[in-house]
Amino acid sequence: MPSSTAPTTPRHMRAAQIGRFGAAQDVFEVIENSPTPAPGEGEVLVRQRATSVNPIDCRRRGGYGQKLMKLRGPAGFPLTLGNDVSGDIVAVGHGVTGLAAGEAVFGAKEPSRQGTYAEYCVVKADQVIRKPDVLSYAEAAALPYAFLSAWAALRAAGLRPETAAGKRVFLQGGTGGTGVVTLQVCKALGAYVATTAGPAGMELCRELGADKVINYRTQDFTQHLNAIDFAVCLADQAEEKEMLSILRRGPGAGYGTLVHPLMRLVDEKGLLRGGVQAAATFLSRRLVQACRRRSYGWALFEPDRAALEMLAGLAGEGKVKAVIDRTYPLSDIAGAQEYVERGRAKGKVIVDIG
Repeated sequence: MPSSTAPTTPRHMRAAQIGRFGAAQDVFEVIENSPTPAPGEGEVLVRQRATSVNPIDCRRRGGYGQKLMKLRGPAGFPLTLGNDVSGDIVAVGHGVTGLAAGEAVFGAKEPSRQGTYAEYCVVKADQVIRKPDVLSYAEAAALPYAFLSAWAALRAAGLRPETAAGKRVFLQGGTGGTGVVTLQVCKALGAYVATTAGPAGMELCRELGADKVINYRTQDFTQHLNAIDFAVCLADQAEEKEMLSILRRGPGAGYGTLVHPLMRLVDEKGLLRGGVQAAATFLSRRLVQACRRRSYGWALFEPDRAALEMLAGLAGEGKVKAVIDRTYPLSDIAGAQEYVERGRAKGKVIVDIG
């Protein structure tokens, strides 16, 4: 039976923590002697080599979603943010099979108080898989959370990997950390992909395989696209009406979004009132699309081992590559988050943990 501890694991580690909500430079502190967590039943302890900054990390640092997080468990301080796992297993908990100490893994863990902005993190064994040899730790850290979030929205819209070939997909924001990986996966599955980008990002989208790239600063995508099978909102909820307008009518078409008012409404109005208003909003919009025989879905990140394995396979075949804009050391996690918040990154911002 594997041991849940490892003699080579130090009792303390470096971790970037916040003790309150606020601006990055005001609340982050890199602790040198944070206790190293131990894996429990069905968990592994990973020595982190790299992680990434996702926009949701920045929003959580500011207090976004705190009421829903409290309901689900991962609330309170000190809080270590981060979701992307990329490193080496150093210990496994009881009941873990198929993974062993010494193996390089990557994946994305659910939100918790003990996130991935640290030298060590505990993650459920079924939320990580072996890292493809072709990916460095930094490259592996750039992919999982962003893709699994977008994949949840694509599935909410109705897309399935086995039937993706030949489908017409619109991704809002092709150069963001989520867009760059999702664009490549959709192309690898055989879909036609249209996306939006600023002038500086259009060539990147073409290099990643986009069939149609629309300059959002000078062009209206609704004038260039129609009969789209699946539209996915990755950045701006204000464009929902426009994205729905380019969808074809009929079964097999749909809209999915990562940007919706669920957490905001719960934060503002509480679980009961906010939850009821969010549910009413969602159901009314879904009913409108159902009358047009189209799917409509709101999505949040959710672990999906099958999708993670698909991503690893495509990366191993060279069909999906990481796009890294900048890399910051863990000691400058505040700077990394501030850069992400400016909204100018082309691809992912990586945190090197060493």
